[in-house]
Amino acid sequence: MFAEERFVRILEMVNRLGKVTVGQVSEALGVSPVTVRRDLERLEEKEMLIRTHGGAIAVQSNLLDSIREKSFTEKEEAFASEKERIAEAASQLVNDEDSIFLSPGTTSMLLVRKLVGKKELTVVTNAANIASWVGSPPGWDVILTGGKLRAKSFGMVGPLAENTIRQMRVEKLFLGVDGFDFGEGLTTPNLSEASINREMISIAKQVIIVADHSKFGKVTFSHIAPLDVVHTVITDKELPAEDARRVRELGIELILV
Repeated sequence: MFAEERFVRILEMVNRLGKVTVGQVSEALGVSPVTVRRDLERLEEKEMLIRTHGGAIAVQSNLLDSIREKSFTEKEEAFASEKERIAEAASQLVNDEDSIFLSPGTTSMLLVRKLVGKKELTVVTNAANIASWVGSPPGWDVILTGGKLRAKSFGMVGPLAENTIRQMRVEKLFLGVDGFDFGEGLTTPNLSEASINREMISIAKQVIIVADHSKFGKVTFSHIAPLDVVHTVITDKELPAEDARRVRELGIELILV
């Protein structure tokens, strides 16, 4: 069976059933699970389905809102002024000679631009666009992890990136998330991003969440960590008062800008 034929059959199954597992597709098409996973990856790249852990779902599924990941450009255009203020406040927490980790994201890109003038920084990131923009300022050490590049976030993910991160320790992690929920914790749409975010958290003395108010009360597909890993939250003043109260009750420092 040619690849194109498999793609048609897979899409028929996904759209008819709403969701499928790798095992279901493998059995129905008579091909190996490895082939199925590769086909699902190709179809996701074409935005014809959404891959999940162990399978895929149809793009019209009710789960789509929690799984769909916006492009970097879409994120950049949303809440731009709020993100600018959040980045400015975050920059005030960075001291000369600090070692920091910047996760991929539009707020992190704004933040690194505001660090110009800081001295003797060690900046670690798995975001190719951030490392490219920073370059190598005099006195700074800029470290880009290896890994597989994700087009939507410009983030490097996978075992190579995770193994690199495990070798380091940083003072502060500035972490952007897609969901901050008091029941479900920190979430992101992509499993690979969630996995590498957990590695970042494990090597940081301080975990600082940078997220606009729209991320609160939101749960996306992949769980990163519970809220007890968070030391500081920087968000905008549109955050509902009840959410602000609950953040502070958890013992998390809250900075509203």
